[in-house]
Amino acid sequence: MPVKQRIFELDALRGISLFGIILMNILVFSLPYEMASMSQTVKGFNAVLLHLITLFVIGSFYPIFTFLFGYGLGMMFEHSRIRKVRFYPMIYRRLSFLLVIGVIHGMFIFLGDILFGYAFTGLFAVLFIKMKAQKLIKIASILFVFKILIFVVPFAILNYTQGVYKKNNYLGISLQQFIDVKQNGHYDSFLKLNVLENLYSMLDILMGSAFLEFLPYALFGIAAYKMNLIELIRTKSSSFLKWGSLIAILGYCIKMPFAIDYDNGSFAVINAVGGPIVSAGYIILIVYLCQSVHGAQIMRIFKYPGKLSLSVYITQSIMFTFIFMGFGLGLYNKLPLYQSYLIVIIFYSLQVIGCYFYLKKFSKGPIEWLWRKVTYLK
Repeated sequence: MPVKQRIFELDALRGISLFGIILMNILVFSLPYEMASMSQTVKGFNAVLLHLITLFVIGSFYPIFTFLFGYGLGMMFEHSRIRKVRFYPMIYRRLSFLLVIGVIHGMFIFLGDILFGYAFTGLFAVLFIKMKAQKLIKIASILFVFKILIFVVPFAILNYTQGVYKKNNYLGISLQQFIDVKQNGHYDSFLKLNVLENLYSMLDILMGSAFLEFLPYALFGIAAYKMNLIELIRTKSSSFLKWGSLIAILGYCIKMPFAIDYDNGSFAVINAVGGPIVSAGYIILIVYLCQSVHGAQIMRIFKYPGKLSLSVYITQSIMFTFIFMGFGLGLYNKLPLYQSYLIVIIFYSLQVIGCYFYLKKFSKGPIEWLWRKVTYLK
């Protein structure tokens, strides 16, 4: 497969994933989504909107980003082999940098950071990098099923019996205190809450949750690179269109109960299964669209932020933290959901335009540039 074509498709996937992730994250930026009952918080048209976001977005985009993370690891391993570069020192520098960025991002900007989990997962995913695709798929599938059986199912049962999904008290902080910190607090109180939440989250990752939450998708990504998945879709696009559509529809059917009753933690097991299945359908369909003239024109829009994905992701966190937190514009828990989504669409559109003009002068984003310097020491 020509390198240029492959990069286009991967960048389109990254760009769409960034849009999907911010559609999900805006719930955390703008509302007490982690604690409050959403059925009591959003009503009318906003409730319909949340049902749709739950069905089409929540749990279905971060697996794509993790898949791409694994795909990239596979590419870097192959390139280092061809160029006779020592892979492990190089990749551990790269992942260590991402780990540091994740800590800074999570502690000081956004409590929903995913970079720390990706980096920590990557430290172990590279240990599987030399395995054949079939073996990687088997291991990833076992890990995925293990996650469902060991963590998600017991959580769903516990929620059904005791109701632990949405809590009015979290880490010793009441719902009202949580809202006050976000809505009216100065940066120091926001920082204390972020540090507390992220220490808890990072401890959870270090204790092993990353292996089950991220590692399966990363291994699927490495396997996809080894199988030359993009080339397969290009050469057999009509059959992949059918498969991608069927897989996505299957995922929607599985997710439907959670989309209807998104406050019911017992349905978390359903979303944990259906979300990644929808992700697989999206990946196939997006790569398929890149093969047609009109589809490629649409996908080209997402290519620009996809090339600057790390800088775009961090910029989104900075901007939406400023818009919604009390030390910024203080709009937390004040806007109807549809207005928050209008802000997301406008801001992401501006990011696409900004990335387009930025890439006319520079080939890499500022964080990507520094990341490359650390990775290759040049």
